[in-house]
Amino acid sequence: MRHQSMLSAAILGAALIVGATACGQKKITECNQLIEVINKGVESLNKTPKGGADPTGAAELKGMADSMDKVAADAAKVDLSIPELKKYSTEYQTMAKDVAKAARDMAAAADAKDLAKINSAQAALDKAVKQEDPLVDSINKFCQAP
Repeated sequence: MRHQSMLSAAILGAALIVGATACGQKKITECNQLIEVINKGVESLNKTPKGGADPTGAAELKGMADSMDKVAADAAKVDLSIPELKKYSTEYQTMAKDVAKAARDMAAAADAKDLAKINSAQAALDKAVKQEDPLVDSINKFCQAP
């Protein structure tokens, strides 16, 4: 299950620190708050226990789903007032929930040894994960702009 490594590769800049401008302090603060939540979510994914003796990878997928649900919930708690940043946060939350659902569906299919459902869940998981890089790039671009 290599989806964790794909998500890990999407870590937003270690600590986005944008030069302060007269009207940009609120943007900087809100960007940093959202980025901190997303980075913590990625760190949590990296700490998810590996399947070990579980040949299906279901346990790892369930851990991944829990981590993604948590990052979505935590991102929803960030108080954002900038419309563009709110939009990006909502999109990230949706993507995280989609990843969580697909990971749970895949874990259930793996437990049931249902190949058709495994393939369907894999396609949904791949689709959801592919949304992250462009979304993270958009957040970074917005937050780094003056």
